[in-house]
Amino acid sequence: MTEHLLSGVLFAAGLVVFCWDQYRLSAARYELAALHRATRRDPLTGLANRAGLAQAWEQLSPLRPWLVVVDLDGFKPVNDTHGHAAGDHVLTTVASRLRTVHGVAARLGGDEFAALLLDPNSATAARQLAAAIAAPVRLPSGVSVSVAASIGLAPASPAGLAAALSDADAAMYRAKTTRAGVAVFDPHRDDHATADTRPTVRVRDLAPATAEVGR
Repeated sequence: MTEHLLSGVLFAAGLVVFCWDQYRLSAARYELAALHRATRRDPLTGLANRAGLAQAWEQLSPLRPWLVVVDLDGFKPVNDTHGHAAGDHVLTTVASRLRTVHGVAARLGGDEFAALLLDPNSATAARQLAAAIAAPVRLPSGVSVSVAASIGLAPASPAGLAAALSDADAAMYRAKTTRAGVAVFDPHRDDHATADTRPTVRVRDLAPATAEVGR
């Protein structure tokens, strides 16, 4: 009887240890998965970051999405006049408006955003996005401010995400310099070399992130 009781106690103890180990393993896997997801999110806006955009490209490229680059116009004066907290509020508001796109939106850094757009009429969708971004933003202080957007679009490139983003960025530079608001990439009008010399360009920093596509 004693031996059976001892065996039962040992079995129960072993089961408890096994279950605890499994729980710890599951918790560790969950934490690692959460950390993995976090590395693909912009901490301020919650949008995808560069790595997240590369991952989305890997999944959506067969659908031939359009690439969109969005650069805010008038953001620096808001940031300088009302402070960084107000600037962050504007960025998170713009991010929430970007989430309405049919596709995946990302923040590349600073006041520059991008998106993989699956809308069949990408130019119309981009103009609607520009109008949405231009709507006044009410700061926590009660003051309303406005920013505009220069938007460049480019079709998915067989050369990959970095090439398509480079095209979209060149179109965005034309939209900004001509104050057109929205421009579709035109190889005869958009000069990558000129866009590459802009001190504010950050899209080229995406090159390392595209290496994750093949992992």
